[in-house]
Amino acid sequence: MGGNTLTILMTATEPDFRVQAQEIVAHIRALRRDLLCASADDIARSGLTGPQVSVMAHLVMHGPTTVTELARELGISHSTVSGIVDRLQARSLVQRIQDDADRRYTRIRVTERVDHYVQNLEVGAFGRLATALGNATDEERRTIRDGLALLRALLS
Repeated sequence: MGGNTLTILMTATEPDFRVQAQEIVAHIRALRRDLLCASADDIARSGLTGPQVSVMAHLVMHGPTTVTELARELGISHSTVSGIVDRLQARSLVQRIQDDADRRYTRIRVTERVDHYVQNLEVGAFGRLATALGNATDEERRTIRDGLALLRALLS
């Protein structure tokens, strides 16, 4: 009888977890879109895609890096990042440079023009997040940080 009760409880709660997982994934996708992509107006004016803007913003915030590191950090496939870098390089927005410490590696960096633009972009991901957190209470900020840290730990 105990085994049947366990089966009934697992069946009853499983759909809740699936619905909650779908809701969380939807929130994560929306956050990624809202934080990592420039506004639709900026993208339309620049002719850049959201992922291209995300790559450049990451390079500005973290400095030169390899395509492999970019792919891992942004959660995009290596081949996709490589294609994005190729297109950005063709527009003279990024450069491939040989790593001074290890000449076997090529690092990607933004051009000075992009660095200046992104650093001064008030509507960028960092600016939007900083503004939102500035409007939150200390408790809300702590809840957000703790919740995200817990989710990452559970996914590891």
